Amino acid sequence: MRLWPARPFLILAAVSVVLLCGGDVALAHANYVKSNPASDARLARSPAEIRITFSETPDPAGSDIAVLLQPTGERRNGVKVESAGDEPNTLRAPVQDLAEGGYLVAWSTRSAVDGHETKGAFAFVVGNAPLPSIPDIGPSAPPPSAIELLGRALTFAGIAVVLGAAFFLLFIRRPTTDVERRRERRLITAGGLLLIAGSAVLFLAYGLGLPTRLAIFIGLRAVAGAVAIGAVFMPDRLLAAESRREVVAFAGIAAGLWATLVSHAAASGDVRYIALDFFHVIAISIWSGGVLAFIYIGIRAVNDDRGLGALTWRFSLTALVCVAVLVTTGTLQSLDRLVILEDLYETPYGIALLAKIAMLVALVGLGALNLFVWGPRLRRGMAARTGLLRGVMTETALFAAVFVATSFLTALAPPRYATAAAFDETQRVDGVRVELLMPTTNPGRNRYVVRVHEGLTPLTNAEKVALRYTMVEHDMGEQELVAAQRAPGEYVAEGSPTAMFGTWKVLAIVRIPGRLDVRALFTVPITNTGGQTAQVLPVASYSVIVFAEPAQPQAGAPIALNLVIVDAKGDPVKGKAVRATFSGPATQAPLDAKEDPNTLGPGRYRIDIPALDAGEWKITIAVGSEGTGTYTLDIAK
Repeated sequence: MRLWPARPFLILAAVSVVLLCGGDVALAHANYVKSNPASDARLARSPAEIRITFSETPDPAGSDIAVLLQPTGERRNGVKVESAGDEPNTLRAPVQDLAEGGYLVAWSTRSAVDGHETKGAFAFVVGNAPLPSIPDIGPSAPPPSAIELLGRALTFAGIAVVLGAAFFLLFIRRPTTDVERRRERRLITAGGLLLIAGSAVLFLAYGLGLPTRLAIFIGLRAVAGAVAIGAVFMPDRLLAAESRREVVAFAGIAAGLWATLVSHAAASGDVRYIALDFFHVIAISIWSGGVLAFIYIGIRAVNDDRGLGALTWRFSLTALVCVAVLVTTGTLQSLDRLVILEDLYETPYGIALLAKIAMLVALVGLGALNLFVWGPRLRRGMAARTGLLRGVMTETALFAAVFVATSFLTALAPPRYATAAAFDETQRVDGVRVELLMPTTNPGRNRYVVRVHEGLTPLTNAEKVALRYTMVEHDMGEQELVAAQRAPGEYVAEGSPTAMFGTWKVLAIVRIPGRLDVRALFTVPITNTGGQTAQVLPVASYSVIVFAEPAQPQAGAPIALNLVIVDAKGDPVKGKAVRATFSGPATQAPLDAKEDPNTLGPGRYRIDIPALDAGEWKITIAVGSEGTGTYTLDIAK
């Protein structure tokens, strides 16, 4: 007699797991979003602390922010890093009083969500020192360690063995003899041990201070392995054989769900992609684990060739359904994670994905051989057992390689989620990858990063990288910025050419010795959403777009106030007398704007402010005698 009705209990447990875990999503990596001081900032005096904001919650215990004096590399701050309670996803590190000079901030962080590590660097200046160059500190997301890859591969293999074996024994062939039941226990025990061992290796790979959320989900996978082992050894008087297999199946499903919730699937925050990844894991587990159960239990248990042919037919139909699910979910996920088709062989993530696709194609071929050759021969009583056995053994080896490729895929950042830039677009021109990144799409001063690669190799010998800006809706003239190489294959320019709301065409021109210029044209929308730094002031019949340079002005440092005046049609307005008056913590005399259409562009004006004290300032902008508007500016200490 059983102590509880297993099936309703397990269904309720599975639904509870989904409800408890399904709403929490993980990002791919904790990528740099912004910092204070900003990248390439020039400060009049030392900041009191360094703040860096990331795309997801960072783990302070696994993070470091080092302020290094250049060019000596002397560290000028302690090792204390803590969360900034007043700003989400932000780390802060206090610094001592910094003397005049150039400083490099080298940061590394570990995601509190999925344990992935990222690193990077930016520079700033105190006083009039030159801006330091950024050395090659390696990729933003370092390659995964061998021990992490081993832990991931063992975990995926464990999910496959537990779930695939349970599905095979529930729906393809139920054990009928004591020998088959002993093999069932051995196989599922092996799967459970793989889950436990993989989880232990992952704990070892991440080390002490593992983020709580990640530790919980890794631990739950180990618990699922233990539950599967416990179920197969439970006596019949407590739980019937069929119900034991249901427990094992639900343990495998739960482990697959918990693996999905710390994978790249939730990078977009879209439940559809979480579901796609989950069904992908379930399909490949049922197929691969079923192949192992087929070879270890099915083939050895059926002595009659015709019976083996019928078993092959039933399992092959299951494999076909799994293939259909894998192709559908894999294609949809690839479309979301890849930027261009060439990502398949020009990025580490793409290469791992291509290797997995190639192996799955080979597996489909072997499955077709079982379905259309060996199975029919066996059902006709022909000798084909040896051929079937060799094919299934080859499938098992290929699935092991698939798990290794999958461990790389889950540890590497997909190209689409490799940065947290507000604008990130890649084009491939004449065999060269040109990527344009912008930290914000707000009007005003911006940082334009151009990454140039030939295949996997960064292009470091460009003679010139220029960006030319034109507006689609209105004639704002053409402006050009020349980017300087700050890291191998990474060219950076700063300025405010996209100072107006609308659609901008940005032409990136890369001059490479001995060949024609590479030209990549990007369409960039400049909007007023999300963290807007510019303000739009209605003044009479005009709209005045105002923004400060730098975007985070410091007390005692020079500030440039930029203005773009447009009429009701959105066309630039030239030849106006513009004056600013100040009200704030101290006295500041009124200042007149400068207009230079040849340098600034049509309808653009500039007010140079020597310095302002810390606090909130109200700046009244007068356009001739036609009207005024008030701009609010916060000055940091």
